[in-house]
Amino acid sequence: MLRPALLTLGLLALPTAAAAAGFPCSKATTPTEKAICANPALSALDERLAATYRATLERLSGASPEEGAAGAAVKADQRAWLRDRDSCGADVACLRRAYDGRVAVLSFRTDPTAPPSPVGRYAGQFDHGGFIGIAAIALRNGTVAVSVSGAEPTAGRWVCDFSGIGRLDDKGRLIVGTPDAEGGGLILVAEEGGGVVIPDLEPNRAASSYWCGHNGSFIWTYRRAP
Repeated sequence: MLRPALLTLGLLALPTAAAAAGFPCSKATTPTEKAICANPALSALDERLAATYRATLERLSGASPEEGAAGAAVKADQRAWLRDRDSCGADVACLRRAYDGRVAVLSFRTDPTAPPSPVGRYAGQFDHGGFIGIAAIALRNGTVAVSVSGAEPTAGRWVCDFSGIGRLDDKGRLIVGTPDAEGGGLILVAEEGGGVVIPDLEPNRAASSYWCGHNGSFIWTYRRAP
């Protein structure tokens, strides 16, 4: 992680091996709850998902013109996923696929079980020089939860920290927040090679001035992390 979390977000109740779906296994009532509690492999997947979810919320936290919007969007997305997961009932194979896909998404990858989407080009973790990076999750409603953060690499004389919700425009660019002369958002452009650029445009310069310390900048080319 390029920076410590600046804000601890309230966590949506998630299932773990000891407390499936946020309740004691002794009180499991639905077919899905009972299947998770009864299957050690599913319980382990459930525990892994809970840890990944917490780490994802921390990575997306921080300052932005839409304070808390990225985290709130991921929480809403998680609730929608839980409803879909429960539609598996007690089908273990279905539940495994659901968990594998969700862990991938919360790990800043695309869901291998879902059809390709234009926003998938922006899903991932991207790095510039080891000192500033982008983390982005493609959400189920076609938007992208985005964090861009980092610090000056030698003495930490400046820190950049921005997060928000992105939407594709008609040019395929990701518009995060409301890019304007007041620093209300960022414009990201996906590269053919898999990276992402925050180009030298007036709204991006304004956001750099507002959300970075003195002489800090978001305007870089970011390579997709492995």
